[in-house]
Amino acid sequence: MEISSEQRQIVDSVQNLLADALPYDRFVPRPTPVPNADRAVFTQFGELGVFGLGLAEASGGVGYSLVEEVLVARECGRFLVSPAVVATMIGVHVAHFAGDRSHAEAMMRGGTPVAPALAFAPAATHFAGKYHLADAEGAEWALLWSEGGLALAHRDSWHGAQNMDSIDSTLTLTRVAVKDIMPPLRVPAANGLWRRAQLLVSAYLTGLAEAALDDSVGYAKVREQFQQPIGAFQAVKHRCADMLTRASVAWNSTIFAALTDQAEGPDADFQAIAAKILASDAAFRNAAVNIQNHGAYGFTGEHHAHLFVKRAHFLDRFGGDATYQKRRMLAANAPSSDAERSSPVDGLAG
Repeated sequence: MEISSEQRQIVDSVQNLLADALPYDRFVPRPTPVPNADRAVFTQFGELGVFGLGLAEASGGVGYSLVEEVLVARECGRFLVSPAVVATMIGVHVAHFAGDRSHAEAMMRGGTPVAPALAFAPAATHFAGKYHLADAEGAEWALLWSEGGLALAHRDSWHGAQNMDSIDSTLTLTRVAVKDIMPPLRVPAANGLWRRAQLLVSAYLTGLAEAALDDSVGYAKVREQFQQPIGAFQAVKHRCADMLTRASVAWNSTIFAALTDQAEGPDADFQAIAAKILASDAAFRNAAVNIQNHGAYGFTGEHHAHLFVKRAHFLDRFGGDATYQKRRMLAANAPSSDAERSSPVDGLAG
């Protein structure tokens, strides 16, 4: 999809902010640990209108669509921004649809980030249970996700908080039990908001896959062996070409699913699930190949290549892993020949 000049301005503003505020070297291990720099950007995101981007102006938002939110989430994935950014974007919609405008507005300002919650049993149809919360320090809410829909659990609902070791050392992990949702900020699955959440996660994973590709290509141009860049070797060329293919397929699937959802297509659920599966696969495989292309250097803690793999594992679990997604796909309405003849992309410019 060719994005419009207005959409390009949104992407450029977010990209410029992240490039200046959150470069990859923030992950380099230091003798004295430094605070998570990602949260400092949330208020700037609030000033840019990122968290209210997809909410109608009448509801206090900016008035854009899911497509613009997907474009922003993709950029966040490129810079490995804390997954709390996606959870906060979704949390605004949950609070809005639940009728709590005051909390929705507070989240839009970026001052009350939402922690993404990974459920021990993502197929559950209720919200009570045990969760791992990512980057929950300073968060007022946790975003819970199940087949029953989406919910926001206030920190007063978290019990038995226990710090855990995280596969992604750049993220804190807190184990909690949620016994009830107080106040009851819930949105049922029938609302369709879960598709928006699914697609924002898919866009983040796609951005991650693209960033891993860019990292490999950049390194292949400057790393030399036998007096020539390693990018001149056929094996490296083929690996990078495969990375580009996977990232392109993931992005095309994600944006098509977003347009299908916007057009209220009958196969919107199917397309959202397909996008998550393809984006997760692209993120996993591109991240792994990126380490391979960097050689021994890519395995070191001083380099950021390994972080793509770890973050991909975390985001894959958010909303259910590939096995869970495939089970849901079997129950979703598959595209029909009529749907194929009337693509949601037809007639859209930009």
